[in-house]
Amino acid sequence: MKKLNLILPLTLVTLLFSCGGNKGTSEAADAVDTAAYVIAEDTTPITVNDEIKFKFDFAIANIPSPVAMVNDMSGWGVDYNSGLLNDTKKSSTYKDEFTKAVTLGVYNIDMSYAMVNNQGQDVMKCMKTVLMQSDNLGLKGAVDRMIGKRAETNLSNKDSLLTILGDIFVKSDSYLRTNARVYTASSVFAGSWIEGLYLTCKIAESVSNPEAKAKAYKTVWDQRFYLKNLIDLLEDYKDKKEAVALNDDFKIIHKEINDVKDAKDIDDSKFKSISSKIYALRDKVTN
Repeated sequence: MKKLNLILPLTLVTLLFSCGGNKGTSEAADAVDTAAYVIAEDTTPITVNDEIKFKFDFAIANIPSPVAMVNDMSGWGVDYNSGLLNDTKKSSTYKDEFTKAVTLGVYNIDMSYAMVNNQGQDVMKCMKTVLMQSDNLGLKGAVDRMIGKRAETNLSNKDSLLTILGDIFVKSDSYLRTNARVYTASSVFAGSWIEGLYLTCKIAESVSNPEAKAKAYKTVWDQRFYLKNLIDLLEDYKDKKEAVALNDDFKIIHKEINDVKDAKDIDDSKFKSISSKIYALRDKVTN
C-alpha cells in the first residue's frame, strides 16, 4: 500500500497573496482552498543515469537562479509592467510536453516578478497557471511536495519564498528519479532562464540611471558563462529535436554575448542587437 502524506494544498499561494499588498488579496483569499488533502508518496523507481544527473547538477549549481535575477531588478528604479508577463490564457494552447515544460519555467519567473513587486493579483494568475501547467505535465503532486511544507516554515520571509520558487524541480533529488524527469527539469529551467533574461532586457530598456543601466548591461554580459553551462546541458539531448532547436538559438545568443570582451563595451546598439535575439527566442517558445 502506498504511504500517504498529509499537506495543505496551495499554502504558498495564500502566503504569496498576503505578501502581495492589497491589490488582488481578497480575490486570492476567496480562490484558495485551505482544506487538507492527501497525496501519494512518489514511489517511482530511481533509474536516472548517474552521468546525466551529475551533468545536470553541475550545470544548475553553476547558473544563478533566474528568480534571484528578477529580485535584483527591483532595485533598478523601473516601475512594474504587467504587460511583460506571458499571457496566462496561452497556457491552454500549449500542447506538446516540451513547450509545456519550457513555459512552466516562464510562468514561474513571471510569478516571481509579480511577487517581488507586490502585485498579488498577478501572482494569483501566474500561480494558478503554474499549478495547471504542472498538472498537465503530471507534476502537480511534485510541486505540492516541493513547496508546501517549506512555504509553511517561511511565511514571513519573501526572500526565502523566492528561493523556494527558484528551486522548483531543479534542486529536488526526490523528484529527479528518471532520465525523463531530468529532461523535463532541464526544459523548465531553460524556460526560466529565457524569461529571466527577457525581463532583464525589457526592464533595462527603461533604466535611466547610468549606474543602474551599466549594472543591467553587465547582467546581460555575465550570461555568457551561464548560458554556456545551459548549452552543455542540452547537448546531452541530441535525440530531442526540440532541444536541439532551442540549443541552436542559445548558441547564437551566446556567441554574440561572448564576442563582447568587456561589459563596458556593451553600448546601446550592441545591447539592442543582443536583446532583439532574446525577445525573438522568447516569442518563439511562448507563441
